[in-house]
Amino acid sequence: MPKKSKTPKSDFLTLTEFQKTAVESKYKVGLALCGGVAYGVAQIGVLKALEEAGVKVDCIAGTSAGAIIAAAYASGLPVSRIEEIGIKTNWGELFSFRPSRKGLVSSGPIEHYIQKYLKVATFEELKKPLAVVATDICSGEEVIFTHGPLDKAVRASCSIPGIYSPVELEGRQLADGGMAENVPVKALKSLGADVIIAVNLFGHHQVFPPASNVFQIMMRVWYFFVREESAWREHADVILEPDMRLFDLFDFGSAKEIIEAGEKEAKSKMHKIKQVIQRRFFFRPEIYR
Repeated sequence: MPKKSKTPKSDFLTLTEFQKTAVESKYKVGLALCGGVAYGVAQIGVLKALEEAGVKVDCIAGTSAGAIIAAAYASGLPVSRIEEIGIKTNWGELFSFRPSRKGLVSSGPIEHYIQKYLKVATFEELKKPLAVVATDICSGEEVIFTHGPLDKAVRASCSIPGIYSPVELEGRQLADGGMAENVPVKALKSLGADVIIAVNLFGHHQVFPPASNVFQIMMRVWYFFVREESAWREHADVILEPDMRLFDLFDFGSAKEIIEAGEKEAKSKMHKIKQVIQRRFFFRPEIYR
């Protein structure tokens, strides 16, 4: 009698379902990358600092802007290339102006963006384990993608409600993962990470100048809502919080400086990162082979 396939029927699982199917830990250091619109590129600086210090990231999870960077890294793109792409990316590449009853713009271009730069169609083609977080706006459940089409998963994770129309998938309406878990520590933990490095781009209280358009208003509402969620902190081993107070959420023109801020923060915490790794793996010499 043939064995039943263990492949999930859906392209995604809720967090509860994902935790039930999680395999025995076989990975090592995990990195959780959060959402943050233009702030997101700061996490490229984190990757640069980790690479320079010789800290190997074995699995990665991403939410919203962090999902784009996490997917790029998991695809095998060199960090230097990810930085090049991040610096030249502008807001116009990530949306098309199509007002509807469900949103001001379409997130369709995000799929084209992933296809253009990553050259990877599915999770199965990635070089590293990746979890991408989205939110079911009907149930409020955290939805985690670990297999299937990569572009669709990242698009769903980035679709901020009110601005982007939600992504309709398998009978669900999926939107920005930040509403469920902006710093995707639980998703990363379920991948089997032994050490969790978490990046939080909203760690410093931001005071913005008066908004001049509806996009700024809605993004700031999202920002202040998302930054209040803090349950993830108790599960992170090291928390990196680059100072974004000099920048605006739509400040794509300052990508280089934002990346430098992320790199600076990671370097300032590198001693702690290495210390945590050494202590966690002290009695597991097999990981050094």
